[in-house]
Amino acid sequence: MKEIETIQDFKQFLNTNRDKLRAHAIKVEELPPEDEWIQEDEWDEIYKREVVQHGKV
Repeated sequence: MKEIETIQDFKQFLNTNRDKLRAHAIKVEELPPEDEWIQEDEWDEIYKREVVQHGKV
């Protein structure tokens, strides 16, 4: 696999591997409430920062 060096490379990677990524993705709604990942506040802070800076995620 070619090394990702630019945003365009990353977009190409996503387009090429979209089906594989979807097959392995898990909806947050499917995780149990006691899951360590859900309980971390770090993701809330990242989300809020992105919304403030860009108006979207």
